[in-house]
Amino acid sequence: TGQSGLITRDWLYPLARANLALSPNGQEEAFVKRDAAGVAQIHVRTVGSERSRQITAFTRDSYDPAWSPTGEWIAFVGTNTGNDEIYRVSPDGKTVQQLTFNNFEWDKHPTWSPDGSQILFYSNRETGRRQLWIMKVDGSGQRNYTSDEYEDWDPIWTR
Repeated sequence: TGQSGLITRDWLYPLARANLALSPNGQEEAFVKRDAAGVAQIHVRTVGSERSRQITAFTRDSYDPAWSPTGEWIAFVGTNTGNDEIYRVSPDGKTVQQLTFNNFEWDKHPTWSPDGSQILFYSNRETGRRQLWIMKVDGSGQRNYTSDEYEDWDPIWTR
C-alpha cells in the first residue's frame, strides 16, 4: 500500500521479529550460532530440535536471518566485506548471493514483502541517518523508501 505504521503494543514487535526467522510452514527456523572460531553463522534447524546445520561459512559475523515467504531464500546481514551488507542464502546453504555493496555504509535488518518479491531493510546511505530502503529480491532497484528527516530502523513486513 505504500503505508507504514507504528506498532504501539509492546508485545507485538518481539513476536513479529521472532517470526521473521521461521520457514513459511513454521517447521524450521533460522538462527545465529557461533562456530568453533567464534564467528556468528546462520544455522537452520527443525523447530524444537537441538540439531542444526550451518548454512553460512563466512570469516566474519552473519546475523538477522529472515526467511522468505516462498521458502526459497533466507536474507541476512553479513559482515564478510567489512561492512554490514544484505545477502540471501538458500536454506540448504548451497547458494549465497550478496545483494548490497557499500564502501563504508551499512545495511541491516532485512524483512520480506508478503509475496517474496522485495526486501525492506534499513541503511545509513546518502543521509547518514537510518532510513528504510527497499529492493527487489535479486538486489536490483534499490531505493530509499522513507526518505524523511527521522531515524527509521528495524522494519518488519507483516504477512
